Amino acid sequence: MSVFQTTAIFMETSHMTENVRSQDAAQDAPVNSGMPNKSDFLFLIFLACVMATVAWVGVLSYKEGYKNEVTKHNGEAWVKWMKDNSEARTKEGFSVENCAASETERKRWGDCFKELTEKVAPLNNLTNPFTNVPVHFVAKCDPKDRSTIGSIFLEKLVATPLGSAIPVVASQLVDTDPIDTKLTLKLTVCDKGGYPIKVDEFEF
Repeated sequence: MSVFQTTAIFMETSHMTENVRSQDAAQDAPVNSGMPNKSDFLFLIFLACVMATVAWVGVLSYKEGYKNEVTKHNGEAWVKWMKDNSEARTKEGFSVENCAASETERKRWGDCFKELTEKVAPLNNLTNPFTNVPVHFVAKCDPKDRSTIGSIFLEKLVATPLGSAIPVVASQLVDTDPIDTKLTLKLTVCDKGGYPIKVDEFEF
């Protein structure tokens, strides 16, 4: 047998060996069926949980934002009524007797407030959206006092003499304050964190 024949036989044998190895490797490789495997299912479950969490957080944020808007509307309702009746209350025959301005009879805010919250719509129907109880007035909005959330803070503004360092002094409008004459007021509402949101300054 010549050298060339020996070499050809060796190369043919090597080629056959490589073919056998390739066939064995192909048989050993796992077949991809195209169906989701365990890892795919776990990822899908994780993704669904993330989406559900994001959706839930969005719902909560919307609800809290909506409650803040209702709180503002409550304050705006008070401002509107007091503005609309600022002139009317100085005239005879004003329907809300305890809120009427008078030169002969002392009228106080406590009596006016009581009549407004008991008999005058829509003020007597306003509800705190955070507690679902009637809106109440507080001495101030206080983030440390959770009971102030959704409440209203009403202040009287009194001008100081010309040249004073502070042009206006603000203080809570309390029950004993007289309302016989026009008052300059500032109304603030307390948001979901107990922080103040100014609604308006106006005359009553």
